[in-house]
Amino acid sequence: MTALDPLRSPQRFFDRVIEADDGYADSVLAAVAEWKERGWDLAAVVPVNDWGVPSASAVAKKYGLPGLSADSAHVTRDKYAMKARFEAAGLPTPRSISVTSEAEMLAAAEEIGFPVVLKPADFSGSGGVSLAHTRAEAIAAFTSSVEHIDRYRDVFPIDGSRYMVEQYVDSQEEISVEVLCHGDRRMTLAITEKYLSAPPFFAEVGHLVPSHRTGDTALTTLAEKACQALGIDHGIAHVEIKFDSKGAPWLIEAAARPGGDGIMDQMERAYGYNPYTLHVSSYLGIDPFPLVQREPLRSSAVAFLKAQPGELTSVRIPENLPESVVSVSVSKKPGDIVKPVADWSTRDGVIEMVWNEIFTERITMPVEIAEVLSDEIFG
Repeated sequence: MTALDPLRSPQRFFDRVIEADDGYADSVLAAVAEWKERGWDLAAVVPVNDWGVPSASAVAKKYGLPGLSADSAHVTRDKYAMKARFEAAGLPTPRSISVTSEAEMLAAAEEIGFPVVLKPADFSGSGGVSLAHTRAEAIAAFTSSVEHIDRYRDVFPIDGSRYMVEQYVDSQEEISVEVLCHGDRRMTLAITEKYLSAPPFFAEVGHLVPSHRTGDTALTTLAEKACQALGIDHGIAHVEIKFDSKGAPWLIEAAARPGGDGIMDQMERAYGYNPYTLHVSSYLGIDPFPLVQREPLRSSAVAFLKAQPGELTSVRIPENLPESVVSVSVSKKPGDIVKPVADWSTRDGVIEMVWNEIFTERITMPVEIAEVLSDEIFG
């Protein structure tokens, strides 16, 4: 595990943390070299977030370890390059155009046709992503996206010079698919139901495992082909698919790492095994497929708490919680200023839920419970 400041930001789930910035290959390579000089050996390098994917690839190549190729690491971090691979493989994905300026953005929006989605080419967490129906909205959305990147340019290892104008898939229905990749084999582990905020933003406000779409072979085939097109051949990949108003699936993007937002925790509760075991095994060169549990045992969800915008006057977790709730965590305190929902950074807390049943149709209970609890918790 790497961290910029292990002393002041300890990772208690790991026995040892080395000081390095996982977003920069040079930083990680230097740290690994230092530890090897101390007599430590390197068994595997395992990416667990977007920023670490290229660095992990570089370290694996340096030491002859299993890992993604440099090309695969690149196309899974560059959304425009990713779309080009999807298109070349004949996979359904919204049309997109890469732009670097407002003038290019407006020309691209006119070419694709409104409404369009504006997004940074190399960011994640729905940051800087919004919908525009008109030229005026597109200019405002582009300005907001640029400001978002400027805000995080020194925090995350991003280029931040390119943006994308993308065809809008008109629906609030979206899933993610966790795909286990090892060599030339790929297997879907779980389909997760995603809950999104209302347009113009696309903040993820909750996830449910398993989705009622679990078992849909057309979706699992599409997700696995997406991983193949990007050359993902190690570990768990996270594929996002959206459905249009006619129910047709469209590939939005894929990441060469396990799903975030606590999705892995919900998979563990729902299926009864820790998916990180599979992810790490693959990078160790161990066949992970015998460890897979195919049938879910229960349903598990995570949803995010959201206070009303403005200054918080009180925060109180009620003593009596819904029976399904197994954890509550609040990230705000009285006096904090709450922003409207926009992306991962505007969340105010999180709850986790479990049901001893498998839902066969789309439910909205996770976000409904989160909304009720948010009203009770935040004053």
